[in-house]
Amino acid sequence: MATYLPEEVVVKILSRLPPKSLIRFKCVSKSWQALIGNPDFLSKNLLNDSIITQNSNDPLRHIIFFALDPKTPGKLVHSFRSYDFLHCAPQTPLNLPTEPRFDIVASCNGLLCLWDYARNDIYLWNPATSSELKALPASSSYGRLRVSMFHVGFGFDSVSNDYKVIRILMVEDEDETWDEVEIYSLRCGSWRQLDLGVPLGIYEDSRSAALDGVFLWYGNDDYEDHVNDDDEIIVAFDFSNEEFRTMLFPDAGFFCDYGECTRTVTGLKGSLAMLVFPSEDRKKKMYLDIWVMLEFGVRESWTRLLSIKLPVHLERPLGFWKNGELFMENRKRQLVLCDLLAQKEAKLGFKGSWETLEVVELRLSSVVINGGRDNP
Repeated sequence: MATYLPEEVVVKILSRLPPKSLIRFKCVSKSWQALIGNPDFLSKNLLNDSIITQNSNDPLRHIIFFALDPKTPGKLVHSFRSYDFLHCAPQTPLNLPTEPRFDIVASCNGLLCLWDYARNDIYLWNPATSSELKALPASSSYGRLRVSMFHVGFGFDSVSNDYKVIRILMVEDEDETWDEVEIYSLRCGSWRQLDLGVPLGIYEDSRSAALDGVFLWYGNDDYEDHVNDDDEIIVAFDFSNEEFRTMLFPDAGFFCDYGECTRTVTGLKGSLAMLVFPSEDRKKKMYLDIWVMLEFGVRESWTRLLSIKLPVHLERPLGFWKNGELFMENRKRQLVLCDLLAQKEAKLGFKGSWETLEVVELRLSSVVINGGRDNP
C-alpha cells in the first residue's frame, strides 16, 4: 500500500502509532527504515497521542507546583492549578507543623505522599478533601534503632485495593549496620516489616518515580564504584507482590555522548522513561534526550526517541504537559513551560529556591485520611 500512497500520507498514518510498533515497522522496507529513523519524524510522532500528548478533558485533573520559598528558607509553598489551563494561582505556604525539608514522593489517585527527610516524618495528603497533612504513625523500629538513612516510595496495590508506603531503612545498633524494609497499609493503618533483601546502591539523592503500582529508584549495582556507568541500575518495588527487582540501563556506551549529566527516571504514558540532561559545556550546548523502555524490564528495548537542543538558561526538566510541552526550571529559579520543537517558553508565575521546584500531576479523589486508618 505504501507504494501507492504519498509520503505525507504515510507519515501521517505512521505518526499515530505507538513507538513500539514504529520500531518493529522499520523492518517493512528500506524506505520505511529511513523514514522512521529520521529524527524529524520521531519528533512529530512523539508529539502525538502515542507517547507524550496528554488527552485530558478531565475537570478533576490538576497540577500542583511545589518549592521551598526563596524569601523564607525552610518554608514549603505550593500553587494548585487546573491541568487544562494552568490558570495563575497564588503561591501559598503549605500548612505544616514545622519548617521541614520535604521531598514530594509521588501522587496516586489524588493522594500525595510527602517525606520530611530532616525528621524522617512521612505525610499523606488529599488536596481535594483537606488542607491538613496527616503524618503516618512511627513504627516500633524507632524505639530501638538509630536510623541513618532511608528511602520512601508510595503507590497503589490494585490486587488488595490498598494504598501503601514503603521505606527502606539503613539502621545502626552498636557496631552493626543493616537494611530493613517496612511497608505501611492505609487500609490497616499500620506498619509491618518485610523480610526482603534490599538491592545495593540506591543513591541517597536518587530521583524517583511511580508507575502503575511500581515505584522506581535510580542506583548502582556496585555502590563502591558508583562512577562506573556500566553498573547503573533502576530499582523497582512492586506494591502488589511486595518484591524488589532491578533493571539495567542500555549497553555500555549509553552515556558516552553525554559526559556529566542529570538522569531522571519517570513515567511517560504507562512506559518507563528516562530524561538525560547533560551538564557539561552548558555555555555551548544544551540537549535534552528522552529514552523509553518499550518493554518493561527488557534492557534491549531501551530506545532514544528524541534529542532536542535547549537554550542555555534552562536548568532541568520537571515533567510533561498536554501537547509535549515541558515544565522546566530556569537559572532564575522560575518555573517555565517550554514548547520542545518551536523553542518557545512561557513563565508560570511560580518561583522557588535552587533545585526545589517540583511539578506533580494528580486527579482529585474523595479518599479521606483520618489518622492513617481510612479505607480507599
